[in-house]
Amino acid sequence: MSPGFEANDLGFLRRADIMDWSTWAALSFREARGIYRWAQINGNHWETWNTSGLRLQNALNFNGHMGLRNNWDVHLGGTMDRLTESYCDRCTRGGPALRASRGFYPWGGVNTDSRKKVSGGLWVNLAYADEGKTKGSSLDPYVTFRLASQFQLTVSAGFSKDDNNTQWFGNFTDAGGTHYSFAHLEQHTTSMSIRMNYTMTPNLTLEVYGQPFRATGVYSDFREVSATPGADSYDARFQAYTPPSGATRFKVTELISNSVVRWEFRPGSTLFVVWQHGREGPGPDDTFRQSWTRDYRELFELHPDNTFLVKVSYWLSK
Repeated sequence: MSPGFEANDLGFLRRADIMDWSTWAALSFREARGIYRWAQINGNHWETWNTSGLRLQNALNFNGHMGLRNNWDVHLGGTMDRLTESYCDRCTRGGPALRASRGFYPWGGVNTDSRKKVSGGLWVNLAYADEGKTKGSSLDPYVTFRLASQFQLTVSAGFSKDDNNTQWFGNFTDAGGTHYSFAHLEQHTTSMSIRMNYTMTPNLTLEVYGQPFRATGVYSDFREVSATPGADSYDARFQAYTPPSGATRFKVTELISNSVVRWEFRPGSTLFVVWQHGREGPGPDDTFRQSWTRDYRELFELHPDNTFLVKVSYWLSK
């Protein structure tokens, strides 16, 4: 993707100025043996550079998947990133490229028989990077209810904790030049989601989605990029720095919901009625340490934003 390539009229492009190479191989077992009905092992390797030739990634991933005889599925995998010298050319937001340390990102999951009236699953993700100074974990359980052939309800949750030791904090300019500052960010995120699909008739459906969300973060251990951002040692890439006074923590609580009625009133002609409901607010500062369950209750006391949309498409034919 060449530098300056623009695709915003067509879709969404994360970035241009990039070259990549990827290789994938899989070994599949399609005949039932022992405890499994099927199994597959995947291996992936990819490397990424910007068009100036600076290596951004060199990663290796292995993952395995198995369908058990009771129709449960199990999954396990992991990625080893930055196996050779790699850099982040955008982490400083316009400053020098910063060398990135190796990282290990394992994950696993299990899901029960989706044909049952009640099924569910659980996913776990872990992260280790920056010579042990960055760690992360997340837990994502879900339960699906199929009360009838035309009705499905899924309830899910997400709990994550991230200790990111290389979080960009801000760029500050003074008489000494521009300081590209970083900090340790301890972030906790909690979310709950409900998704309902109801097919009332072949031509009339209702879809409902709702999610309360809460995130808190605390910045500490402020630093700036040193004169050697490409040093082998992680600590040598930074030096002491005290940024201008400002907020060192944040809190966001939000409720998002969408309800969509779709009616195909004649073949090819459809009416959509949409209701978007949202509530958002950080809340008073003295609520920063209160529990996420209380934050969720207080969400419903915030002023709501409601949006109603109507869309009609009509098929013209003889």
